[in-house]
Amino acid sequence: MADPQFTFGDRVTTVGFDATVLAGGGLQLCLLQLAPNLESIGTDASRPAAVRAVEDLLIGGGAHQRPALAEMAPGAEAVLVVAPEFAFGSSDWPAIDAAVRQAGRPIVLLGGFGVTPGQSLLDWRAAAQAGGTGRHFAWDEAATPLSTVRPVNGGWCWVHDPNGDTHCIVFLKMLAEQNVEAVQLPALQYGRRGTYLRFNDLDLFPLICADMLQPMVQHPDSPQARIREAVVAGDVARPAMVVGSLLQTGYNVNWEIAVDGILNQVLAGREGVVALCNIAHDHPVADEAADRWRSLSGVYGRWGDLTKGQANLPVGRRLSVRGVVGGVLRQSVPTVATGKVSWGPYGPVDGKFIWHAEMHGACNAAGVAAPVLLPDRPDGCELSRFVRRHPAQTGWSPRVATGLKQLATQLTADTPPSPERLLHGLLAGVAPEAVDPDGLHEARIAPAAMAAVHGLAVVATIEGLEWLPNNDQAGQLRSVASESNILIWRDPNKTVGQMERELGAWKVGQGHHPNLVVIGASWSGDLKPGIVGEGRLDDVAAPPSPAKDLGAVGGLGAETGDITLARGRCKVATLGLDRVAAIYADYDPALGDQEKAVQLLADINAFFKKGAAA
Repeated sequence: MADPQFTFGDRVTTVGFDATVLAGGGLQLCLLQLAPNLESIGTDASRPAAVRAVEDLLIGGGAHQRPALAEMAPGAEAVLVVAPEFAFGSSDWPAIDAAVRQAGRPIVLLGGFGVTPGQSLLDWRAAAQAGGTGRHFAWDEAATPLSTVRPVNGGWCWVHDPNGDTHCIVFLKMLAEQNVEAVQLPALQYGRRGTYLRFNDLDLFPLICADMLQPMVQHPDSPQARIREAVVAGDVARPAMVVGSLLQTGYNVNWEIAVDGILNQVLAGREGVVALCNIAHDHPVADEAADRWRSLSGVYGRWGDLTKGQANLPVGRRLSVRGVVGGVLRQSVPTVATGKVSWGPYGPVDGKFIWHAEMHGACNAAGVAAPVLLPDRPDGCELSRFVRRHPAQTGWSPRVATGLKQLATQLTADTPPSPERLLHGLLAGVAPEAVDPDGLHEARIAPAAMAAVHGLAVVATIEGLEWLPNNDQAGQLRSVASESNILIWRDPNKTVGQMERELGAWKVGQGHHPNLVVIGASWSGDLKPGIVGEGRLDDVAAPPSPAKDLGAVGGLGAETGDITLARGRCKVATLGLDRVAAIYADYDPALGDQEKAVQLLADINAFFKKGAAA
């Protein structure tokens, strides 16, 4: 790779690289959604956890026998690695540079650093050595010199060719975040030019947090407007990507507006996507319009390019809002995630994902968790998040909060019942249909899910009940006294009659299953207390013995076994979910809820005596 070519314009600096970064029309992307380290920013202190994460990704070591990136995104194609704003301190540069230089594949690494005095940047550039990493500013220092005493909020961009050279470019944030940064760091100096990284097959525009927010229509001197000029002047056949390194604590609508504006105005006329990498912001909120953005980290494209949106994946969750579709990183805890970005055209042949998020791993103080494992199903993540989004309400019984904590612990345990079984039972009961964990947050499903989750939380606190230690049986809990399973079921779709018929049909053929007590309701009301009988269509008349010789041959010949053999049954009883609601929603602190809880347990155990034959 030849040295980068710098063109210092009045509003944008173009840095040209004679290199390609796409493979098969797509780009491998790695997002480093790191834990916030706010106390280190003001002193420009080292961020060792972030450095270790980069080292684990690019070179391995320690518990990683090989680079984690080789497991998460195998191959030799280029990878774009993105870290948040202020991810590093300026003293971290040598360690990160050493890791980048040792990477055995092409790497483009973008990450924020600071706050760093201007003199430190000048000293850094002057310390360049022959044969080492090329050190560059994304501005003409002779024409627009830095203040040596005022600090900067900056970004590093490494471009590494394992068979050639490595270069690092410093670019500066252009706009101050007004609520915190402009107040707590009033002496920061800002850049005057946007940065345009031009590869042979991709136009890349790195921005730092608030740089993304000013709409170009209202602000003709904004970073958005500067990028638009470069987009118009560039090759329309080359895809474009705006990358934002963020330090944003929580969603606000300005980000949705910004992503929409960049995609549909700034990048208009070009195949374009926006990639965001934020700090981990793990504070779920009840409002799905905000919570669906999680920590904002993800990749987004135009709604008009993929109107049906992309499918949910274990790592990436579908996002579809006005003007924008894409995939948001599902986890809002410190996480590293990888997957391929595509610019379309989208379809069943070319691909139906803007970001096909494939792998993720936890990040902690020691770096990237080892070993790298395949991602779990999303059931546990979404049910855990739902529990936190909908806590106990003021005035409810303390059992709700206690039970929700117990449920949260169970969701992370390696013991039954699994998150999948818990979620299936809560919303589908004994029915065979699958339950989509992402459906939990839909307006039609959420009320039923809340009733089910809060009901389970309360029942789980009753002494004499325990978690059901079997993923192959129906139910979430087990009564020690009666040895019956207990299922909390709030169906969002079926009527009470349909639920009862489902139970009547299910119990046929469950001869070796423990007796089952269902505490349930539907949108049409609560289950009636009593034993579930059999409808006339729940079983069929006994056929002739399959071993009886009827003179037939072939597949109709006599067999020692047959699906028409008489089937055993377990016993099923029902109670209304309103019994549980009466414990927590009608709570009177003066009276407590122990009497109601004890009575509910007695009614559960009264249906079936311990050891009774099925």
